[in-house]
Parts: sequence; structure tokens; C-alpha cells
Amino acid sequence: MMAGQPVPILRTALHALVRGPWRQLWLVSPSLHFSALQGLLPELEREGAKIRVLTDLSYQAIGEGRVELTALQRLRRLEGCEVRWQPDLGACVYAADEGGALVGSGPLTVAGLDGPHQYGVHLPEAAPVIADLEMWWESARRLSPQEWEALEERVGLRRSALRVGSEIARLGAFVRVSAHGTRRSRRLDPRDFGALSLGNVRLRPMDVTLFRLDPVSRAKEELDAILAERGLEWNGQYLVPRYFLEQEWPGIFAARERQLAADLRSPEQQAAVAAQLAEARNAIASYLGDLYPFVDADGAPADAWVAQQVERLVPEGMAAAVCAEAGLQYRVLTILPEDARSIAELDQLLKDPRLRSVQMTLPI
Repeated sequence: MMAGQPVPILRTALHALVRGPWRQLWLVSPSLHFSALQGLLPELEREGAKIRVLTDLSYQAIGEGRVELTALQRLRRLEGCEVRWQPDLGACVYAADEGGALVGSGPLTVAGLDGPHQYGVHLPEAAPVIADLEMWWESARRLSPQEWEALEERVGLRRSALRVGSEIARLGAFVRVSAHGTRRSRRLDPRDFGALSLGNVRLRPMDVTLFRLDPVSRAKEELDAILAERGLEWNGQYLVPRYFLEQEWPGIFAARERQLAADLRSPEQQAAVAAQLAEARNAIASYLGDLYPFVDADGAPADAWVAQQVERLVPEGMAAAVCAEAGLQYRVLTILPEDARSIAELDQLLKDPRLRSVQMTLPI
């Protein structure tokens, strides 16, 4: 068993290790920041050095800032240094062929090296540790030049997205209104009734519109018009000032929602939906009547079988349930674009003169 010396201050021990007479150095850390790496660079640049770095090269790790692209780029410029990706990496190990190994809780970040509750152990004999690291190295993934280029491009997009997202959050928020219950249709497929063909002719499905709730569509259009007047539209979403969203919009939406509920409960609307459903039942009954000779109806008469199927598909009393379930809702959306086109579109939106005038004149 190797005897280890406790290390309460990781930075001091790491710098002592890196200043030693090593020719091969291992830096193994799931997090990697340039600020922590910078102080090691004079020793890492020594002639004939062989440096192996194992870290997390996932898009998530770099996009969230756990691994900094600037640190990776600086390491890759070192002669004799190679960086590989070890998935699910959790260990923090710094080892040299001469000087021992430092194993602890602190990743290669300022907080990891200087944190008051980080801890480590210095092992004077690093050979057993390096043997394990060699196995990790063989299973680690080496990125091709094209993969490094793609990674840098995606990180650049991520930074642009975060910048755009923070600007949007400062100005206000995106809002989208959606309507449910505006239209319902049903697809009738002969195969669902056990009929595959009519003689040598293959039967085709039929789409039936059961009902349309125009009051719901109109209510959504009115609310969209208010959002368009108070904000800027982008892909069906509206960027509105924060004060408007917090102080005025909830009352506007609630009032229109109450009006819609009253409209849907009115006898006129109930009758209109009932008429639409009756028309749909007639169309379905006609279709199923033509289908009846080619299905196994268990001996039921045609009119009884058709009536049973129609009631199953469009039950009586459906009009009241349709109107009761219909309504509106809105969502406040956090926009963080992840592709160059969306970032460019949002950048252009944020430069709109109307938005700038809102910034200057309204208390956002």
C-alpha cells in the first residue's frame, strides 16, 4: 500500500508537482478553466515535455462553462500536449513520471484549487496511478481536426445565443397564445373496421371535420393583435416589455378568457356546434353504410351497426363537452437560439427601431 501525505492546499501541491523534474505529466479533471491553467504554463512549455490531458469535451460541459474553450485551445498549442475526451469523468488526478501523483477533490479551476473545502493526497509513487490512467487514455476519445472545428463553432453559437438571450431577458419576454378546441376532425380508415378492399379496389380513408369553434379562433387573433401592437413578432411569438407582461397582460387575458367562456356557453354557440356535429354524423353514417357489406358486423343489421359506430365516434351530447373543454392559454417563453440563422434573426429583431423607442420611453 502506498503511503500518502494529506494535502489541504491543492494549488501549492500542484504547482510543486509541475515544477518538478518530470518528462511526462498527466492532467485529469472534469472541469478546466484557463485562470487555473495560466500559472502552470511556464512549466508546461518546457522542451521535450509530454503532456496528456483527460477532460470532458462534451458540448454540454463546454457550453455550460465547466470546461473553457480558451483553456483547451491553449493546451492544444503546447508542443507534445494531447487532449482527449473521457466520458463520465469524475476523478481529479495530477501525476508525473517523476514527482508522484496528486489525487483529490479539486478540479483544475480556481475554486477547485483554492476552495476552503477541497482536499487531496500526494502519493510519492505514481506508477500504479499512471497505469490506471494509461488504460483510461486508451479508451478515451480523440477528436479529429474537423470535430475540434465543429466544437469551436458550436461553442461560438452558444455564446451568441446566451448574449441574445440575456438581452431579451433584460427587455422583457416572449409570449405565445395558443387555442385548444378550435377544430376537431376524425380520420376514418377502413382497416380500423376490418375492411381492406372493395373487390379489387383498395378503400381509402376519409377525413371528417366534426366541428369548428370560430369564437376561440377570433379570441386568439384578438389577443395576438394586442401583443403585436405592444411588442415585436418573431416566428409566431411576441417580444413584449416586461412591465406590460407583468402589469397589464394578465388582466387583458383574463377578461378575454371570461368573454370567450360566456360566448361558448351561449345557446347560439351550443346550437351551432350541435348542427356541425349532426352534419358530421350524417357524413360518417353514409361512409360506414357503404362500408358495411365488407366488414364483420356479427350479424347486426346495417342500420344498427352504423348507428352503433356513429355513436362511438361522435356521441350525442358532445356539443356541450366540446364547448366546455375549449379555451385559451398563454406561455411566457425563454428563447435561447441554438443555430446561426435564429441568432441572426433575433439580433435583427433586437435592432428594430420600435424596440429601441420602447426601451427609452417605457420603464422596462
